[in-house]
Amino acid sequence: QAVWAQPRMRRSAPGARQGATPPGRHEAMALEVGKPGAAVAPTMEGYKGAFNAIGRLFHACSGGWPPAGCDEPVPEAAMLQSITGPPGIVQQPRHLVLADLADGPYYTIAMWLGAEDLARADCACRLTHELNRSNGGPWWALGRQEFVGLELDGDTLFDPADDETRRIPRGHRKVARVDWKCRYMRFAAEIKMFRSPFCGSEITSVQQADEIAYSRCKLRTDKLEARSEIGVYMEVEVHANPDNVSLAVVDFEAGGCSSVTFSPDTGAVIRERKIREAPRKVEGTYIQPLTTITSGQGFEGSMGLYLKGGRLAFFRRHVDRSGEDKEPVVGAWETTGFVTDLSWAEGKRLTPCLAFRDVGEYHLATTRINEEPPIVLTQQGLAFEEALWRSLDWDAGEQEALDM
Repeated sequence: QAVWAQPRMRRSAPGARQGATPPGRHEAMALEVGKPGAAVAPTMEGYKGAFNAIGRLFHACSGGWPPAGCDEPVPEAAMLQSITGPPGIVQQPRHLVLADLADGPYYTIAMWLGAEDLARADCACRLTHELNRSNGGPWWALGRQEFVGLELDGDTLFDPADDETRRIPRGHRKVARVDWKCRYMRFAAEIKMFRSPFCGSEITSVQQADEIAYSRCKLRTDKLEARSEIGVYMEVEVHANPDNVSLAVVDFEAGGCSSVTFSPDTGAVIRERKIREAPRKVEGTYIQPLTTITSGQGFEGSMGLYLKGGRLAFFRRHVDRSGEDKEPVVGAWETTGFVTDLSWAEGKRLTPCLAFRDVGEYHLATTRINEEPPIVLTQQGLAFEEALWRSLDWDAGEQEALDM
């Protein structure tokens, strides 16, 4: 109780010897502040909260004494009395209130809460509402933990201060006041969305052949390589697929012209690099770590990509809806393993995207972006053996000549 007590004075019991130290006083002396002297009182407002009581002691011992204008040495007893109160005064403990935790312990406790629990704590009272949203508070910490290596299109990293590539004009380096809960909610929703002409995290119709749907989420390879123990997993559910859709990642943000594409129906991974725009010429290689699972039917189920430690892996889980009178059969998760590194990519940003072959009524949705893939990965050595990758070059000019 001595740790939490705030000073409330009362006289010692009748017959008590004046000047005697009450029981337990020595144990409480280092953590609890009594009635301060006049020289220390002006600084007390800077040390609110029971856990900062020791700060008043340090101030009195370092800068608060001797009082201004006093040239005579101050007796040790007088200095101690200014901190602990006059002899014979016993401090009365009081109940701990939430405000007493605001200077430190509350943040330590709240850091263990997830988004749902923090949102409930926001509703408890105005104090928790303000503490949770503050700079360095729980929403800030949660966002920096969950969105490591993720950048939002048209924005930057969750905490802009972590982005060394963002140039801040001279004279504009003031720390902006950020509502970290609002920023967290925005990131959580928008990293699953697609860019124009699509809207939201779902795609229901494709109007042009060879359409590409780019994610609003960018993968910052520099940040992920610096935290090699952390990965990013992105999953897309395919509910309706009248033709063909693939999951890819491209380096176009840095002016590159390369991509890695996963075909969930054939189980192949394709690396491509555009050499010429017109007539179109592409150099590529491919490997097939997984077997073909559909014959003339579009893939339906779930597909995902995983980036960790500078290596890429892909996942799929097929849902068989071929039987008209049967319930859909959900298959097991499969993975290519870490199939390629990032030596093909330029710059520090990769953009996930969906590649459609033909127009039609599709139904796809980005369901989650987090750290953990659905199954544990094992390294597949064959994917890194270049001799096993087959050539897949394509030249539109040569193709036109053959057609003629």
